[in-house]
Amino acid sequence: MKSDEFFTLVRSWLTIYLPRSRRVSPHTIRSYKAALNTLLAYLGETRHLTLEQVGFEAITYSSVSGFLAWLMDARHLSASTANQRLAAIKSFLSYCAGEEPALVAVWLDVKRIRPARTPERAPDGLGMAAVEALIRAPGQQTAHGLRDTTLILLLFDAAARIQEVLDLTLADVSTVPGRGQVTLTGKGRKTRTVPIMDKTGRHLEQYLDLFHPGPRAPEKLFFYTIRVGRHQPMSQDNVAYLLNKHAGTAREHCPEVPGRIHAHQLRHARAMQMLRAGVPLPHIKEFLGHANISTTEIYASADNQMVREAIQKAAASAPEPAPIWKGPKDLILRLAGLK
Repeated sequence: MKSDEFFTLVRSWLTIYLPRSRRVSPHTIRSYKAALNTLLAYLGETRHLTLEQVGFEAITYSSVSGFLAWLMDARHLSASTANQRLAAIKSFLSYCAGEEPALVAVWLDVKRIRPARTPERAPDGLGMAAVEALIRAPGQQTAHGLRDTTLILLLFDAAARIQEVLDLTLADVSTVPGRGQVTLTGKGRKTRTVPIMDKTGRHLEQYLDLFHPGPRAPEKLFFYTIRVGRHQPMSQDNVAYLLNKHAGTAREHCPEVPGRIHAHQLRHARAMQMLRAGVPLPHIKEFLGHANISTTEIYASADNQMVREAIQKAAASAPEPAPIWKGPKDLILRLAGLK
Protein backbone atom coordinates (compact mmCIF):
# COMPACT_ATOMS: atom_id res chain seq x y z
CA MET A 1 0.00 0.00 0.00
CA LYS A 2 1.37 3.40 -0.96
CA SER A 3 2.61 6.03 1.49
CA ASP A 4 -0.26 8.43 0.78
CA GLU A 5 -2.78 5.72 1.68
CA PHE A 6 -0.88 4.99 4.90
CA PHE A 7 -0.92 8.62 6.01
CA THR A 8 -4.55 9.04 4.97
CA LEU A 9 -5.48 6.33 7.44
CA VAL A 10 -3.22 7.90 10.09
CA ARG A 11 -5.02 11.22 9.67
CA SER A 12 -8.52 9.76 9.80
CA TRP A 13 -7.62 7.65 12.85
CA LEU A 14 -6.21 10.61 14.80
CA THR A 15 -8.63 13.33 13.72
CA ILE A 16 -11.93 11.51 13.20
CA TYR A 17 -12.09 8.01 14.67
CA LEU A 18 -10.39 8.58 18.03
CA PRO A 19 -11.93 11.95 19.00
CA ARG A 20 -15.37 11.52 17.45
CA SER A 21 -16.18 7.81 17.39
CA ARG A 22 -14.20 6.67 20.42
CA ARG A 23 -14.42 9.95 22.39
CA VAL A 24 -10.79 9.51 23.40
CA SER A 25 -9.23 12.29 25.50
CA PRO A 26 -6.76 14.75 23.90
CA HIS A 27 -4.08 13.39 26.24
CA THR A 28 -4.52 9.85 24.87
CA ILE A 29 -4.54 11.12 21.28
CA ARG A 30 -1.25 12.92 21.93
CA SER A 31 0.17 9.70 23.33
CA TYR A 32 -0.95 7.76 20.23
CA LYS A 33 0.45 10.45 17.96
CA ALA A 34 3.78 10.28 19.80
CA ALA A 35 3.85 6.50 19.29
CA LEU A 36 3.38 6.84 15.52
CA ASN A 37 5.96 9.62 15.28
CA THR A 38 8.45 7.49 17.17
CA LEU A 39 7.76 4.54 14.86
CA LEU A 40 8.45 6.78 11.86
CA ALA A 41 11.71 7.93 13.50
CA TYR A 42 12.68 4.29 14.06
CA LEU A 43 11.97 3.34 10.45
CA GLY A 44 14.02 6.32 9.29
CA GLU A 45 16.94 5.61 11.60
CA THR A 46 17.17 1.83 11.24
CA ARG A 47 15.57 1.12 7.85
CA HIS A 48 16.58 4.43 6.22
CA LEU A 49 13.04 5.06 5.02
CA THR A 50 11.91 8.57 4.20
CA LEU A 51 8.32 9.55 4.93
CA GLU A 52 7.50 9.13 1.24
CA GLN A 53 8.73 5.54 1.40
CA VAL A 54 6.80 4.50 4.51
CA GLY A 55 3.89 2.18 3.83
CA PHE A 56 2.24 -0.81 5.42
CA GLU A 57 4.78 -3.13 3.81
CA ALA A 58 7.33 -1.70 6.27
CA ILE A 59 5.19 -2.62 9.27
CA THR A 60 5.81 -6.28 10.01
CA TYR A 61 6.28 -8.57 12.97
CA SER A 62 10.04 -8.14 12.60
CA SER A 63 10.08 -4.35 12.29
CA VAL A 64 7.66 -3.68 15.15
CA SER A 65 9.47 -6.19 17.40
CA GLY A 66 12.67 -4.32 16.61
CA PHE A 67 10.88 -1.07 17.37
CA LEU A 68 9.91 -2.32 20.84
CA ALA A 69 13.51 -3.29 21.62
CA TRP A 70 14.83 0.00 20.17
CA LEU A 71 12.55 2.04 22.45
CA MET A 72 14.15 0.46 25.52
CA ASP A 73 17.75 0.15 24.28
CA ALA A 74 18.22 3.32 22.21
CA ARG A 75 15.55 5.62 23.64
CA HIS A 76 15.95 4.34 27.23
CA LEU A 77 12.21 4.02 27.83
CA SER A 78 10.93 1.74 30.57
CA ALA A 79 9.26 -1.51 29.56
CA SER A 80 5.84 -0.18 30.58
CA THR A 81 6.23 2.96 28.45
CA ALA A 82 7.49 0.94 25.49
CA ASN A 83 4.47 -1.35 25.88
CA GLN A 84 2.18 1.70 25.72
CA ARG A 85 3.78 2.63 22.38
CA LEU A 86 3.26 -0.93 21.14
CA ALA A 87 -0.39 -0.88 22.25
CA ALA A 88 -0.93 2.35 20.30
CA ILE A 89 0.53 0.81 17.13
CA LYS A 90 -1.70 -2.25 17.53
CA SER A 91 -4.74 -0.02 18.06
CA PHE A 92 -3.96 1.89 14.88
CA LEU A 93 -3.54 -1.30 12.84
CA SER A 94 -6.81 -2.68 14.24
CA TYR A 95 -8.55 0.43 12.95
CA CYS A 96 -6.83 0.09 9.56
CA ALA A 97 -7.91 -3.54 9.28
CA GLY A 98 -11.51 -2.46 9.82
CA GLU A 99 -11.20 0.21 7.13
CA GLU A 100 -9.28 -1.86 4.59
CA PRO A 101 -9.66 -5.69 4.57
CA ALA A 102 -6.33 -6.06 2.78
CA LEU A 103 -4.63 -4.87 5.98
CA VAL A 104 -6.07 -7.58 8.23
CA ALA A 105 -2.95 -9.70 7.65
CA VAL A 106 -0.69 -6.82 8.74
CA TRP A 107 -2.71 -6.32 11.90
CA LEU A 108 -2.77 -10.03 12.79
CA ASP A 109 0.99 -10.26 12.18
CA VAL A 110 1.81 -7.40 14.55
CA LYS A 111 -0.86 -8.47 17.04
CA ARG A 112 1.26 -11.57 17.79
CA ILE A 113 4.03 -9.44 19.33
CA ARG A 114 4.14 -9.87 23.07
CA PRO A 115 4.68 -6.84 25.29
CA ALA A 116 8.05 -6.46 26.96
CA ARG A 117 8.23 -8.03 30.38
CA THR A 118 7.86 -5.56 33.22
CA PRO A 119 9.50 -6.64 36.47
CA GLU A 120 7.10 -7.04 39.36
CA ARG A 121 8.84 -5.13 42.11
CA ALA A 122 8.33 -2.26 44.46
CA PRO A 123 8.69 1.25 43.00
CA ASP A 124 12.34 1.97 42.21
CA GLY A 125 12.58 5.45 43.66
CA LEU A 126 15.95 7.18 43.70
CA GLY A 127 17.74 7.93 46.93
CA MET A 128 17.89 11.59 47.92
CA ALA A 129 21.61 11.80 47.11
CA ALA A 130 20.86 10.63 43.56
CA VAL A 131 17.93 13.06 43.24
CA GLU A 132 20.08 16.00 44.33
CA ALA A 133 22.89 15.00 41.96
CA LEU A 134 20.43 14.73 39.07
CA ILE A 135 18.92 18.15 39.80
CA ARG A 136 22.37 19.74 39.91
CA ALA A 137 23.67 17.97 36.79
CA PRO A 138 22.33 20.30 34.04
CA GLY A 139 23.82 23.42 35.66
CA GLN A 140 22.27 26.84 35.18
CA GLN A 141 24.92 28.57 33.10
CA THR A 142 22.92 28.09 29.89
CA ALA A 143 19.26 28.52 28.98
CA HIS A 144 18.86 24.80 28.32
CA GLY A 145 20.58 24.00 31.63
CA LEU A 146 18.14 26.23 33.50
CA ARG A 147 15.20 24.66 31.65
CA ASP A 148 16.33 21.10 32.39
CA THR A 149 17.04 21.89 36.06
CA THR A 150 13.56 23.39 36.42
CA LEU A 151 11.93 20.42 34.69
CA ILE A 152 13.70 17.82 36.85
CA LEU A 153 13.06 19.77 40.05
CA LEU A 154 9.36 20.14 39.28
CA LEU A 155 8.95 16.47 38.37
CA PHE A 156 10.35 15.59 41.79
CA ASP A 157 8.76 18.29 43.94
CA ALA A 158 5.24 17.83 42.54
CA ALA A 159 5.65 14.02 42.31
CA ALA A 160 4.11 14.47 38.87
CA ARG A 161 3.72 12.05 36.02
CA ILE A 162 5.76 13.14 33.04
CA GLN A 163 2.78 14.04 30.84
CA GLU A 164 1.19 16.00 33.68
CA VAL A 165 4.20 18.34 33.69
CA LEU A 166 4.35 18.55 29.89
CA ASP A 167 0.65 19.52 29.80
CA LEU A 168 1.09 22.42 32.24
CA THR A 169 0.06 25.84 30.97
CA LEU A 170 1.10 29.19 32.43
CA ALA A 171 -2.30 29.42 34.12
CA ASP A 172 -1.60 26.15 35.98
CA VAL A 173 1.47 27.50 37.79
CA SER A 174 1.62 29.81 40.80
CA THR A 175 4.95 30.87 42.31
CA VAL A 176 3.71 33.09 45.18
CA PRO A 177 6.14 32.53 48.10
CA GLY A 178 4.52 30.41 50.78
CA ARG A 179 1.60 29.56 48.49
CA GLY A 180 3.30 28.17 45.39
CA GLN A 181 1.37 25.42 43.64
CA VAL A 182 0.76 23.68 40.32
CA THR A 183 -2.51 22.29 38.99
CA LEU A 184 -1.92 18.96 37.31
CA THR A 185 -4.28 17.15 34.93
CA GLY A 186 -3.89 13.41 35.42
CA LYS A 187 -5.50 10.23 34.21
CA GLY A 188 -9.15 10.51 33.26
CA ARG A 189 -8.74 14.30 33.00
CA LYS A 190 -8.87 14.56 36.78
CA THR A 191 -7.14 17.64 38.13
CA ARG A 192 -5.37 18.10 41.43
CA THR A 193 -3.51 21.06 42.88
CA VAL A 194 -0.30 20.30 44.76
CA PRO A 195 1.95 22.66 46.73
CA ILE A 196 5.54 23.27 45.71
CA MET A 197 8.56 24.38 47.73
CA ASP A 198 9.55 28.05 47.66
CA LYS A 199 12.88 26.93 46.18
CA THR A 200 11.02 25.34 43.29
CA GLY A 201 8.95 28.51 42.89
CA ARG A 202 12.11 30.60 42.54
CA HIS A 203 13.41 28.28 39.82
CA LEU A 204 10.07 28.50 38.02
CA GLU A 205 10.26 32.31 38.14
CA GLN A 206 13.76 32.28 36.63
CA TYR A 207 12.51 29.96 33.93
CA LEU A 208 9.49 32.18 33.20
CA ASP A 209 11.67 35.29 32.88
CA LEU A 210 13.87 33.55 30.33
CA PHE A 211 11.42 31.41 28.35
CA HIS A 212 8.22 33.47 28.65
CA PRO A 213 9.36 37.13 28.56
CA GLY A 214 6.87 39.91 28.05
CA PRO A 215 3.09 39.46 28.19
CA ARG A 216 2.18 35.89 29.19
CA ALA A 217 -0.80 34.18 27.61
CA PRO A 218 -2.35 31.89 30.28
CA GLU A 219 -3.07 29.11 27.76
CA LYS A 220 0.54 28.76 26.58
CA LEU A 221 2.41 25.57 27.47
CA PHE A 222 4.85 26.07 30.33
CA PHE A 223 7.52 23.77 28.83
CA TYR A 224 8.05 23.68 25.07
CA THR A 225 10.54 23.09 22.30
CA ILE A 226 11.05 25.20 19.20
CA ARG A 227 10.71 23.62 15.77
CA VAL A 228 10.59 25.59 12.54
CA GLY A 229 10.59 28.77 14.61
CA ARG A 230 7.41 27.87 16.50
CA HIS A 231 6.66 26.68 20.03
CA GLN A 232 5.82 22.96 20.02
CA PRO A 233 4.92 20.58 22.88
CA MET A 234 7.76 18.58 24.38
CA SER A 235 7.38 14.82 24.08
CA GLN A 236 7.96 12.17 26.71
CA ASP A 237 10.83 10.89 24.59
CA ASN A 238 12.45 14.35 24.77
CA VAL A 239 12.35 14.21 28.56
CA ALA A 240 13.62 10.60 28.66
CA TYR A 241 16.61 11.64 26.53
CA LEU A 242 17.38 14.67 28.72
CA LEU A 243 17.12 12.69 31.95
CA ASN A 244 19.53 10.01 30.79
CA LYS A 245 21.96 12.58 29.39
CA HIS A 246 22.10 14.39 32.73
CA ALA A 247 22.14 11.10 34.66
CA GLY A 248 25.51 10.37 33.04
CA THR A 249 26.88 13.63 34.46
CA ALA A 250 25.25 13.05 37.85
CA ARG A 251 26.74 9.55 38.07
CA GLU A 252 30.26 11.02 38.02
CA HIS A 253 29.52 12.70 41.35
CA CYS A 254 27.07 10.21 42.82
CA PRO A 255 27.51 6.47 42.08
CA GLU A 256 23.96 5.87 43.38
CA VAL A 257 22.50 7.23 40.13
CA PRO A 258 21.44 4.12 38.14
CA GLY A 259 22.57 3.32 34.62
CA ARG A 260 19.07 3.85 33.23
CA ILE A 261 16.69 6.38 34.63
CA HIS A 262 13.10 7.40 33.94
CA ALA A 263 10.91 10.25 35.13
CA HIS A 264 8.69 8.04 37.29
CA GLN A 265 11.65 7.35 39.57
CA LEU A 266 11.51 10.99 40.70
CA ARG A 267 7.80 10.57 41.50
CA HIS A 268 8.59 7.43 43.50
CA ALA A 269 11.42 9.19 45.33
CA ARG A 270 9.12 12.02 46.40
CA ALA A 271 6.46 9.59 47.62
CA MET A 272 9.04 7.66 49.67
CA GLN A 273 10.41 10.90 51.11
CA MET A 274 6.90 11.95 52.21
CA LEU A 275 6.20 8.53 53.73
CA ARG A 276 9.40 8.60 55.78
CA ALA A 277 8.59 12.15 56.92
CA GLY A 278 5.41 10.78 58.48
CA VAL A 279 2.87 12.05 55.95
CA PRO A 280 -0.24 9.80 56.23
CA LEU A 281 -0.95 7.51 53.30
CA PRO A 282 -4.33 9.14 52.46
CA HIS A 283 -2.57 12.50 52.04
CA ILE A 284 0.11 10.91 49.82
CA LYS A 285 -2.68 9.28 47.79
CA GLU A 286 -4.23 12.68 47.05
CA PHE A 287 -0.84 14.22 46.33
CA LEU A 288 -0.01 11.52 43.78
CA GLY A 289 -3.47 11.46 42.23
CA HIS A 290 -4.05 7.77 42.86
CA ALA A 291 -7.60 6.55 42.34
CA ASN A 292 -7.23 3.83 44.98
CA ILE A 293 -5.21 3.87 48.18
CA SER A 294 -4.10 0.29 47.52
CA THR A 295 -1.81 1.74 44.85
CA THR A 296 -0.30 4.13 47.39
CA GLU A 297 0.22 1.30 49.87
CA ILE A 298 2.89 -0.09 47.56
CA TYR A 299 5.20 2.61 48.90
CA ALA A 300 4.67 1.45 52.46
CA SER A 301 5.49 -2.11 51.34
CA ALA A 302 8.60 -0.85 49.58
CA ASP A 303 9.73 0.95 52.74
CA ASN A 304 9.16 -2.20 54.82
CA GLN A 305 11.19 -4.16 52.28
CA MET A 306 14.10 -1.71 52.61
CA VAL A 307 14.00 -2.12 56.40
CA ARG A 308 13.92 -5.89 56.00
CA GLU A 309 16.92 -5.84 53.65
CA ALA A 310 18.86 -3.66 56.07
CA ILE A 311 18.10 -6.08 58.93
CA GLN A 312 19.18 -9.05 56.80
CA LYS A 313 22.40 -7.25 55.87
CA ALA A 314 23.14 -6.48 59.51
CA ALA A 315 22.40 -10.08 60.46
CA ALA A 316 24.85 -11.43 57.88
CA SER A 317 27.77 -10.85 60.26
CA ALA A 318 26.01 -12.40 63.27
CA PRO A 319 27.05 -15.93 64.37
CA GLU A 320 24.94 -18.73 62.93
CA PRO A 321 22.65 -20.40 65.50
CA ALA A 322 22.66 -24.15 65.91
CA PRO A 323 20.57 -25.94 63.24
CA ILE A 324 16.96 -26.38 64.31
CA TRP A 325 16.41 -29.57 62.35
CA LYS A 326 19.02 -31.78 63.91
CA GLY A 327 18.59 -35.29 65.25
CA PRO A 328 17.38 -38.74 64.11
CA LYS A 329 15.64 -38.80 60.74
CA ASP A 330 12.29 -39.99 62.18
CA LEU A 331 12.31 -37.22 64.81
CA ILE A 332 12.95 -34.53 62.17
CA LEU A 333 10.09 -35.84 60.02
CA ARG A 334 7.72 -35.87 62.99
CA LEU A 335 8.69 -32.34 64.02
CA ALA A 336 8.13 -31.17 60.46
CA GLY A 337 4.68 -32.76 60.43
CA LEU A 338 5.66 -35.24 57.75
CA LYS A 339 5.09 -38.39 59.86
